[in-house]
Amino acid sequence: MAKNQANDRLLYSVYFIYFFCGMAMCFEGAFMPEFKEHFQLSYQQQMYTMFAKNIPFVVFSILIGWLSKKIGFKNCLTIAIFLFAAGTALLVPGLNSGNYALILLAFFIIGIGFNFELVAGNPLLSGLGDPSGSSSRLNLGNALGAIAQIIAPLIILLILPPTVVSVADKIPYMNGLFLAIAVILVLTGVLTLVLKGERISFEDSAEIQMNESDSSESIWKNKNLILGFVAIFIALGAESGIFGLYRNYLEDPSIAALSSHQSYILYTIYFATFAVGRLVGAYIQKRINPALTLVYGVLAAMILLSVMMMSTGIVAVIAITLLGFFISIFFPTLYAISIKGLRKNTAMASGLLTMGFLGAALLPVIQGKMADWLGLKYSFIVSIATYGYVLFFALKSKNQTPKIKRN
Repeated sequence: MAKNQANDRLLYSVYFIYFFCGMAMCFEGAFMPEFKEHFQLSYQQQMYTMFAKNIPFVVFSILIGWLSKKIGFKNCLTIAIFLFAAGTALLVPGLNSGNYALILLAFFIIGIGFNFELVAGNPLLSGLGDPSGSSSRLNLGNALGAIAQIIAPLIILLILPPTVVSVADKIPYMNGLFLAIAVILVLTGVLTLVLKGERISFEDSAEIQMNESDSSESIWKNKNLILGFVAIFIALGAESGIFGLYRNYLEDPSIAALSSHQSYILYTIYFATFAVGRLVGAYIQKRINPALTLVYGVLAAMILLSVMMMSTGIVAVIAITLLGFFISIFFPTLYAISIKGLRKNTAMASGLLTMGFLGAALLPVIQGKMADWLGLKYSFIVSIATYGYVLFFALKSKNQTPKIKRN
């Protein structure tokens, strides 16, 4: 009984961590236009923050997986929290000193923390409780992170008065917000240190033993998996570029010319449409071939991106905000299609697909360079071009996937 209570406390702590870290990530990413103006950056330089935050998934994923076996998932989650706190706190001296390199280092540390969170947190959600409820706990934990991304911009609206317009006037508020987040993260990290819980291990399962005893088949020979990896690389990269430039697009004088206060409001709505898209997609894909829903989603996204490039004013605002609804299903759907039928190689394939976050590091920088060359509006040609490949993969998968049988 005591062990179950300890596990329950740890589980609730993991839920809180997913929620608060999702909120922290959104806070840190919500100030892209302010960073650009304060440090006098080009769009390409602004998008280096996306590179710094996502490149750790390529560099550290395998190391963190190995470390989790040595010191346990709970201790790795504690490390994640302290890394989040350190990176968030480092944003303050970065802003005050005018040193953009410190900002990039802060985002790099935050990215490592996020990597630790996913590698350690998902197994904890899966293992802390009845195995039959594993999927439900995972969905709830990740849903809390998505909900936090809706709440964070609303909190920014409450903290930043509408009369505060210049970046110089915003910096004290930004510093206070980052320090408050860092303190709460440190306290959360201390909490995870003292919490006890049953050590989670999956190494003795029959499935793992089967995988280890028959691992001669290389995942590199699976054409669908490799094509899926490329699609995920592209989808995450395009999504990251849209996230990073959303407020810039709305505030651009030649597009919508909104105030920062107005763009924060729409930033909240954008994440809300993103969350609703995930929920609607999950419901529809129980009844319709997931690859077919992906085809329609990609076509809708490409149409909206085209409208964004040709429009201004309210039409442009609606197009980029509605875009979140359709692109929300891309990653989870591509992931599910790519690992379909792999069985014993699923774990290795999952690790490969996680490396797709490299796209979220590289493609936003390319889009930033295009924005400097062609203008912000026309930089989204990068997204249209890359989604063309995702459409190809979705059509190919639709033709290979059997139709759903209804009872």
